[in-house]
Amino acid sequence: MSLSRNWCGIGPYQADAPDGPIFNSLHKSQSLYWSQIPRDLRPMQAKVLLVNQEMIICVPGPWEDRSDFARRVFGLEPSGRYTFAGGILADVQHQDHIQVQFLGRHPRMAEAFEAATRGELPPAVACAISGHRSSIYLRFPSNVIKERLRILKFTELAKRLGGIAIKLESSGVGHWWERWFQLLGSKNEFDWYCAVVMLLAEDNRYYSCGMHHFGLADATVEKRMVIREAANLINKFNYWRIIDQRTLHSSEVLRVDESGARFRLFWEPDKLNPDGDLFHNPHGIWLLHED
Repeated sequence: MSLSRNWCGIGPYQADAPDGPIFNSLHKSQSLYWSQIPRDLRPMQAKVLLVNQEMIICVPGPWEDRSDFARRVFGLEPSGRYTFAGGILADVQHQDHIQVQFLGRHPRMAEAFEAATRGELPPAVACAISGHRSSIYLRFPSNVIKERLRILKFTELAKRLGGIAIKLESSGVGHWWERWFQLLGSKNEFDWYCAVVMLLAEDNRYYSCGMHHFGLADATVEKRMVIREAANLINKFNYWRIIDQRTLHSSEVLRVDESGARFRLFWEPDKLNPDGDLFHNPHGIWLLHED
C-alpha cells in the first residue's frame, strides 16, 4: 500500500512544512521529560490513575498559593461562571469541569520547558517561566479529537488566569500560547498531531511519543536513517493513520512516497516506556523496517 496519496495537502508546520515535528536533539536519558527526570519533578505520577487514558497538561503561573488561584478563578468575567474547589475547575454555565492539581514552584521548570519546546522557547516566555511561583496540572480524557474543544476552552481559561505556557506531561511536548492555539485550534488534523506528539531518540531508535492521544500506536525506525528522513517518515505514517484509521497487520509492506522505498511493519508492545509511565502507549508501537 502507498501513503503518498494521503500526504498531499498537509498544512504547514511553521517553517518546516511539510515535515512536521523533528526529533528532540537531546537523548531521552539527558532530557527533562517526566519519565526520566528525578522524582521531585514529576509529583503527580504516584497519584495519577489510568494515566494512559488521560492527557495531563502542566501550566506554570504566577499564583502565590491555591487560595490566590481560586480568587482569580472566582474573579473572572462573567461573574459566577467559573469555580474552583476540591481540585475541580468548573464552567458552571455549561455544566462542564476538569480535575486540576495545584503544585508549588519547581526550580527546574524552565529547563523542562526548554527541552519540551526543543530549544525554541521565546526568551520572554522562558524568563516568565523562570519566575513562576506555582503550577497547575489539567487532566483530560486522552482522546484529543473528541476532547479538542474542551482542551482549548480550559487551556484558554488557564491563560486568562495568568498561565505562562503549556507542557504535555503525557507526551513531553511543550508550547508557548500562540503556537499551542494555532496548532490545536486549526481545522487540520496534522496541526493537532504537531500539538500533542513529540519525536524522541534512544540509543538505536527514533520514535514518536503521544499517539495514544489519538488511540493509536506510536511509530519507530532504526537510527541508521538520516534524522530528517526518519522524522518525515514517522510523521507521514502517523498522520496517515489519523486520517485513515484502517487496520494494519504485522509484516504488512507499505510504500511511503513516489521514491519507491518500501517498509515492512512489525507491531510490538511499548517497551521504550514502561507500563505506568506517563509516556507509555498501551496501544503499542509500530516498527518500520526498510524492506
